[in-house]
Amino acid sequence: MRLPVRLRCVVPALLVLTGCAQSEDDVRRDAFCSDVPALLREVTADLNAFDGSDPASGPALVSDAVTRLEAVDPPADVRDEWDRLLTAWTGVSDLLGQADLTDPSANTALAPELEALGTELTESGGAVDDWGQANC
Repeated sequence: MRLPVRLRCVVPALLVLTGCAQSEDDVRRDAFCSDVPALLREVTADLNAFDGSDPASGPALVSDAVTRLEAVDPPADVRDEWDRLLTAWTGVSDLLGQADLTDPSANTALAPELEALGTELTESGGAVDDWGQANC
């Protein structure tokens, strides 16, 4: 049985349109999967390039990283993990704002908080990575 000409034109168009329709969260997932790995590599490279020769530039470097991470709109099923990671980075940025960068020995009281933030960065970053491995 042959479809009338009109239906032969409409059916493929409907299939294309419904096949291309993505939910907002699917769009966020696609963007997250394609953009975030490169963003994290760039942020990591920028931070690893910091050699400490100009300690005053450290807070600005971390603040820039936080701003770039804040621009990410993660999909719903990784939002909690991403928010944990962003909170940890924000904590590092805030802690650097409190530090006396001209006298490292003056910052010993901040060491336990920095250690806790390092642990949180590792755990939350691992959770985001695990999600990416499973979903991207």
